[in-house]
Amino acid sequence: MASGTGLLVIWTDIAPEYEADFNAWYDQEHIPQLLGVPGFQTGRRYQAVEGAPKYIAIYQLADENVLKTDAFRSVRESPTDWTKKITPHFRNTQRGVFRRIFSHGTAPQKAAEFALTVRLNTPADREKEFNDWYNEDHLPALVGVPGVYCARRYEAVDGDPKYLAVYEMRDGAATMATHRSV
Repeated sequence: MASGTGLLVIWTDIAPEYEADFNAWYDQEHIPQLLGVPGFQTGRRYQAVEGAPKYIAIYQLADENVLKTDAFRSVRESPTDWTKKITPHFRNTQRGVFRRIFSHGTAPQKAAEFALTVRLNTPADREKEFNDWYNEDHLPALVGVPGVYCARRYEAVDGDPKYLAVYEMRDGAATMATHRSV
């Protein structure tokens, strides 16, 4: 992933009869359009190996404030005809905006073939202990597993749950999502 501290993540399903058009729209129009917004550094899509929702899009941002810019608002508030055709058919959509709070490992030069996202909350009275354990023990141990390049932890700026961990991997032995080439 790029060096930015912000992350926009969209988890979604799509009505089956629109799936081919959805994938074409995402790859040919939507991701290129967002990558044209200053501050959007990368846009990657993954398809679930199992579980739901079926699709996830992960956008690395310079920081979360990119989503407050006129350039982003222009894209969001002036949808193309193709966007207007596709988005009403999204199902089970979840959106999160996050700020990176910790990272470990080295991201690959190209998009990782697999990604695992873990979303969670923790009780407020155990939060410091949990975060210390996650950062000092858990994340380094998982990044030490062969095939795991790196892991990043994020805190929600918008959305729930409060925490998100994203693991980038070269194989799917420990993941629930596989990369879609774009």
